[in-house]
Amino acid sequence: MLINCTEMFKPKFIFAAAAAMLLSVSAIAGDAAKEALPFLRIERDPAKAVMGFAGAASTSSIAYSSFTNAAVIPFWNGKFDAGVSYQNWAPDGVKSTNFAGGVGFKAADYLGFSVGFAMQKGEKYDEIDIHGAYLGKYTPKDMIVSGGVGVKITDVLGVGLNLRYARQALASDTKHSTIAGDLMVYYKPLENLGLTAGVASLGKAIKGGDDKMYDIPASIKVAGEYTATLTEEHSVKGDLDVDYFVYGKKLCAALGGEYSYKNLLFARAGFHLGSDEAVLPTFVTLGAGVKFKGLRLDFGYLTANKVIGNTITIGLGYSF
Repeated sequence: MLINCTEMFKPKFIFAAAAAMLLSVSAIAGDAAKEALPFLRIERDPAKAVMGFAGAASTSSIAYSSFTNAAVIPFWNGKFDAGVSYQNWAPDGVKSTNFAGGVGFKAADYLGFSVGFAMQKGEKYDEIDIHGAYLGKYTPKDMIVSGGVGVKITDVLGVGLNLRYARQALASDTKHSTIAGDLMVYYKPLENLGLTAGVASLGKAIKGGDDKMYDIPASIKVAGEYTATLTEEHSVKGDLDVDYFVYGKKLCAALGGEYSYKNLLFARAGFHLGSDEAVLPTFVTLGAGVKFKGLRLDFGYLTANKVIGNTITIGLGYSF
């Protein structure tokens, strides 16, 4: 099932049944979901997208941290990280083409910043006015602009704040926007263990065309990452994220694993446990990556879901 955004935000135009499906835009499952702007919860980091959308406690990359958890930035072992990604989202359902980019950098050992941008476009549909007159083609769009700051309080404790401007355009006269934020605490008691907790996507509700208020998908989040070095050449890590969505009162979890060979070649897999009523459904992810002299290339495939299955994510990044 798809989130019925056309019921939430009834535009002034009348659409055919196929067009109404396209206006779901976000293409995220959730038949009875009340949350607006669900695209806020799509994972933009291609490596984390391959791990079932787990990785809020990961310090492997900070390029996309303004979308998730800026508290990890000071604990990253580099100075600068940038990335761009492409998603062919839900090609067999309510398809959208997603582009994202992010930059993270450390201004000091205890302080770091990140910025990000995401744009996704749905498929064009015919706009028809209330009199049945053809108005032309329209492409629905979603957009996010984000920024984050992370501060290391002690050697093992940090905090992070993200702010995001999110905008959705379902039709030429139906546009909505809001400000959302994340407030996270990061704790690293061991070299190979990181834990984080906080609130994600907390922000102001938006008003629909039916004059009702709809909340954005805010959650209470806890996450952890454990890394194990098997030999000098082989290592593995596991990530677990758990979200309790405040307004939908739904509990979702994501579990991901990664195998690394010489920190050069990577194999990844993940499982996301959701529901038809949650902002994200249940799905499986598979993928791989390669990193060489600061450059990295990641590929991911989302499957085992009839709504958003066959989604492909590709990412390119550079760090030093």
